[in-house]
Amino acid sequence: MDEYVKTKLREWNLEELIPTFEESNVDSERATQMTEWLKNSIWPLSQVEQYMKETSIHRAKWIRDNGTKTMMEIFKEYPRLLDTPGMISHDFLILNPDSASKLTENWVPVFKDKILQFASREKQSLDLLSSVELMSAETQSDVALQVLPVVLPTSVYKIGRKTFKPTFIETRKAFIDIQPIGTNMAEYLRSKNSEFPHVLMLGDNQCFQAFAVINGEALEQNTLLPAVDVCFKAFYVFDIDYPKQCSTVWQFLQTVVYGLSGDETPTMRVLRAFIFADKQ
Repeated sequence: MDEYVKTKLREWNLEELIPTFEESNVDSERATQMTEWLKNSIWPLSQVEQYMKETSIHRAKWIRDNGTKTMMEIFKEYPRLLDTPGMISHDFLILNPDSASKLTENWVPVFKDKILQFASREKQSLDLLSSVELMSAETQSDVALQVLPVVLPTSVYKIGRKTFKPTFIETRKAFIDIQPIGTNMAEYLRSKNSEFPHVLMLGDNQCFQAFAVINGEALEQNTLLPAVDVCFKAFYVFDIDYPKQCSTVWQFLQTVVYGLSGDETPTMRVLRAFIFADKQ
């Protein structure tokens, strides 16, 4: 294992993995060989998964050393990231082991009720919150995710000389795009052409199907919560910025929910204080 990998493992607080990587004896030449094999092979699955795991640190280094690469170029180099289930989450786990399960484990017991309560003050949330007390915990969880753009609106931002102030609808669509059941997925993915990962939900207020949409591919998840989880992890794994239309929502998830370092807006600090007020 080269010194760069050892250094990155220490930076990421993964010293305990150093013996594992030493034992696997995956040097740069071997990692390159495995990467080339992965470009052209999707079977056997067990070998694909093993090679993907053994090259995860080298893949993270390549992505960060090539910061100008587009997502399309990253997937050309590492196509199995998208078509092998669980690989995005695995790479995030290697990079951020202490944060990997925080959204899925803590959203319902820690955040859901507080966010719904906070959102009840906002007029734009009223339709979503209608009869929320009669909903199942899973549906309440979905609604709490959907109201995040209401309670965490995006402030004015600039692109070049132009100033933009996204509406609630624009912010929500950039975060979770809600489409009717029966949407033609092939047509949707062709027309979307988004450079940023986003969540697609089929249904109305209740989720029928959920996807993390990344580089024109729809990765179906069991529910809305893991779709948001995979989408968030894609931003980290591919080292890309959040879309400005909904950056505040993703930043809140980053710093408050996943516990990763980052800047917080005044609105985020207010929401954080409200959520943890009874834990002070």
